[in-house]
Amino acid sequence: MAASLGPAAAGRPAAAAPPPPQAAPAPPSTPGGTKRALLIGCNYSGTSAALGGCVNDAACLTHLLTTRFGFAHAHITQLFDTSPDPARWPTRANILWHISALVGAAAPGDSLFFSFSGHGTQVVDASGDEADGLNEAILPCDHAAAGFLVDDELNAALVNPLPPGVRLHAVIDACHAGSMLDLEWRAKARAGPIFWKQEYAYQPLTYKGTAGGFVVAFSASRDKQTAADTAALSGTGEHTGAATYAFIAALEGSGCAISYGGLLASMKATLDAVNPSAVPSMGGGGMVDKLLSGLLDAAGASGQTPAITSNLAFDLNAPVSL
Repeated sequence: MAASLGPAAAGRPAAAAPPPPQAAPAPPSTPGGTKRALLIGCNYSGTSAALGGCVNDAACLTHLLTTRFGFAHAHITQLFDTSPDPARWPTRANILWHISALVGAAAPGDSLFFSFSGHGTQVVDASGDEADGLNEAILPCDHAAAGFLVDDELNAALVNPLPPGVRLHAVIDACHAGSMLDLEWRAKARAGPIFWKQEYAYQPLTYKGTAGGFVVAFSASRDKQTAADTAALSGTGEHTGAATYAFIAALEGSGCAISYGGLLASMKATLDAVNPSAVPSMGGGGMVDKLLSGLLDAAGASGQTPAITSNLAFDLNAPVSL
């Protein structure tokens, strides 16, 4: 988020100062329980903003979760816009319904996983919660008729109801994904130590936290950046989202024994090898913004920097546990 204040920030209390690094707790553990996932891929085939790798992303994440982290196929829901079944299309209504089902059934000890691969954009924020005056949004497959899903809605549906003792990990592979879940803390990959930064300079007008659960999201890019959809990484000519590929490669390459900070650093190293100006982007500075929002941000051409956001400033040296 940019440093300037949104229109409603004046007069609001400043957010609490971040804790010192040594005070960072370990991520909450949730032994036992059920592992369930909602994986979404939108290729927008047949449109002027078609992508090639988003359905592949969801399929690859399914393989990772079932072979490496003990998720059962029966507990994974896939929404693909290539599905022959309209009930499995990632429409705006279907996405919200399945998010509600994912979180609504959660019980203490459960581990949840959510992913979205597709187009992202930015729209004007009327509430004043966004320091740069813009909300981030994902584009369902029926966005032209039904509209976008903005970060406020995703936070309210996916984050706010998460009960105590439940973990949620998310991968958002879309342009402008940095704060797509509106979580309070952000750790950005950079040279040198990775540290937490509080996202909100002023307290939001609405509650952005959980009902006691723990959330960590891996974002493909900063709010001002685009995200690549490319065949340059797979080695087979198949398209993938660059960030999803980097996320999976980091886990597979480490035997799934890697810290959250190490995973973020590995993702950055992979993404640094991809030239975003040479491959199609997943919204944000590409055709979809030009056609739909008019909010093309030239700064997005400067690269693709992954980020971790969370409701807690936890110890980034802790091992990833999905």
